Amino acid sequence: MKKTEKVIFLNKNQWGEKYEIKELRRGFAAHLLLRKEVLLANERNCAWLEGKKAKKIQADLMLEERAQKIYDKINNTTLFFTLKKNEEGKPLGSIRFKEISKELVEKLDFHCQEGQLTDFHPLNKLGENIIKIKLSNSLTANLKIIIK
Repeated sequence: MKKTEKVIFLNKNQWGEKYEIKELRRGFAAHLLLRKEVLLANERNCAWLEGKKAKKIQADLMLEERAQKIYDKINNTTLFFTLKKNEEGKPLGSIRFKEISKELVEKLDFHCQEGQLTDFHPLNKLGENIIKIKLSNSLTANLKIIIK
């Protein structure tokens, strides 16, 4: 029978997720301990892990609360932009992230990062366009962009 050790993974890797507790063969566990990729799952380290998880839950709740305030502020808000048009009335150019971000800061005091815009591409369709801004894992606000 092979001897095993319970370990706590400190980072995600091919053998386990971050903070996952797993049983590994003693030699392999020793190898990972030397590389400082795991901790032994003893009473002290398990208590440390529970504290880490509790802090993460608390931080997630604070982020969610902050995201809700921002959501209430910007959801279904409308921003207006004007594009030059050619002789046929078709728009020249497009509205890019930079212009949208500038308007959000000026009008709503919200600093947005490009990664928060889901499925975003430069807008050149006249009329109403809806873009989605991901504020947290569970909240996504809709922003109306009207291009004249």
